[in-house]
Amino acid sequence: MSPSSGGLAAPDRWEVGSEFHWMGLPPGPLIAWPTPSAWYLLGRYAVVDLLETLESFGGRLWLPAYFCHEIRDYWRRFFKIEEYVDDPRRPEPDWPTLRPAADHAVLVVNYFGVRPGEPWRRWREANACILIEDHSHDPVSGWALRSTADYVFSSLRKTLPVPDGAILWSPRGLPLPEAKLPPPDYSGSAMKLAAMLWKREYLAGRAPASIKPLYREWQRAGETEFDRNQQVLGATPYSRQYLAAGVPVRWRRQRAANVRQLLAQAQNWPGAQPLFRSWPRDSVPLGAVFCFPSGEERDRLRKHLEDSNIYCPVHWPVSIDSSPAVRELADTILTIPADQRYRRSDMDLVAAALMR
Repeated sequence: MSPSSGGLAAPDRWEVGSEFHWMGLPPGPLIAWPTPSAWYLLGRYAVVDLLETLESFGGRLWLPAYFCHEIRDYWRRFFKIEEYVDDPRRPEPDWPTLRPAADHAVLVVNYFGVRPGEPWRRWREANACILIEDHSHDPVSGWALRSTADYVFSSLRKTLPVPDGAILWSPRGLPLPEAKLPPPDYSGSAMKLAAMLWKREYLAGRAPASIKPLYREWQRAGETEFDRNQQVLGATPYSRQYLAAGVPVRWRRQRAANVRQLLAQAQNWPGAQPLFRSWPRDSVPLGAVFCFPSGEERDRLRKHLEDSNIYCPVHWPVSIDSSPAVRELADTILTIPADQRYRRSDMDLVAAALMR
């Protein structure tokens, strides 16, 4: 079987996962963003900018305990953080653990883009708060586009080939923060964009193999620049222009087809159980997600896949203060990339590596 190399030309450079390469201009038709909207360099900035401008906000932000600890720790600089229990293996949160006051903000996560929004709609009808939904794992799902929350945001570089970019809107038509200037120094985004361009050339066989460690270093250096910044900033003009018209329908269909194929091929695989097998009709999963019997088995499989040039993220690594339940989930979960970069032949190779 000849791999498609992510739709590029050089089978000997085949890999799956890691950061996006440059994929050309977004092909139409596109799913348009709700308007009006506000654009940011990173998703974490959208929440800070929003809550710091709301006079009704009392300073407490409720987060699910299972969440990216780096972003949680960043928000601790600005807000008092409270936690509630929400396990993506279950259909909805443990509601008794969520007890906000009316002036508290509650952040909802559509884990892996596969949850329905109805449980949260029902909860909100009986509970006053500032409700913010994080749809980074599927920015234009039916839930996101038909949300009844106060605000919706997404970090767009999780699912789209841009070096930076996040969007915020209000389904209820509430006021948005004023537009933020892009970073005065584009070096972080520029390094990540250069890495995307050179990764494309590497995968296509038009650049020497020696470029790979260099563009990976540019990716890391770009992230370091983002982490170093202390300001709330807007998206760079490049990312804003690239994403302005919306999300390609074709890319969403390809991602959904890839996840469906991989789950079907792994149906009788004894190594791990899929976190989900189905999802709402108008949603698209982030990837194929599996839960392993133990952390050791997960780590062995992850290393085996890495040796096969399949690079799998963990959502999310834990911090030292994570609860035992969060630690157990984080230690045993693994996301297999299956996004729009890949075709059926790529998923065949990923499935073969899983079963090996």
